[in-house]
Amino acid sequence: MQQQLLNNNDQVVNIDKKFPPLEDLEVSYFENYIPDFCHNQPFRASSYAFILIIKGKLNIKTNFLPETLKERDIHFVFPDSIYEITNDPNISFIKVGFSKAYLKKQGIFLSSAQSYRLFMTQSINKFSLTKEEYTDLYHDIISLQKKLKLQADIPHRNEIIRNSFTEIVYDLILLSNKRQVLEPAKRDSKLELTTNFLNLLSEHFKEEKRVIYYANKLCITPRHLSQVVKQVTEKTAGELIDDIVIGEAKILLNNPLLNISEVALALKFSNSSFFGKFFKKQTGLSPSDYKQKNPIAQHTIF
Repeated sequence: MQQQLLNNNDQVVNIDKKFPPLEDLEVSYFENYIPDFCHNQPFRASSYAFILIIKGKLNIKTNFLPETLKERDIHFVFPDSIYEITNDPNISFIKVGFSKAYLKKQGIFLSSAQSYRLFMTQSINKFSLTKEEYTDLYHDIISLQKKLKLQADIPHRNEIIRNSFTEIVYDLILLSNKRQVLEPAKRDSKLELTTNFLNLLSEHFKEEKRVIYYANKLCITPRHLSQVVKQVTEKTAGELIDDIVIGEAKILLNNPLLNISEVALALKFSNSSFFGKFFKKQTGLSPSDYKQKNPIAQHTIF
């Protein structure tokens, strides 16, 4: 089945050939298919989105932490987060993507707390729906998709689309709030420490690539930090530092406007030779070989 994308300007794009940057609001359906440029390559999300798994399993890393999405799972995407997908040929899901500008333009203002709960916190990054919740949400999304096909001259077209979209957003907020009430958060000191480490890492990985820096910031020993992080993520703190640096390096190398020296400079390596040795040690490829093998990986599915 050839996949198509519909956006708020009624433009239809065959995503087998092209996947353009998000414009405002779009609904896309993927059946037994994920674009080739998304396979096993990290990419940075450019928009808000939520994806509803219809069948199969989707193996996805969010900011380098792996998770598996299954049938009836809803997953929230936040702009600037880094994702990596392992394709399952049997996966089918539907995605609703939208920009912050669209929310503002339509007069939809989520409070900071609502935005954080809906799209950012680890506990609500995804959750499973009941059959009834899944059926209701699925039909609401299909209804939105149909409304996006309405001719531009249909009276009140934008208001119709807006109302359909906001109903979905606020229903998702209610569902997430419901789960917070039913499943009160339990304090997990190991998870909390790992989350604090990852937050620091996302802010400072370009300048600081040493475990001791993050351990000092968290007032613990490097050994304790690595032990706890490995228990939570199955990787040591040093391995996660390497992962995020390599992930960012791949994203930058996929940018045709940047040469290898500029990528090394952006990642705060002392010179391109040191960056090249680090990159090859981690990936088995030199930066130039990687750049040649991945000319279109800059496109994203989110």
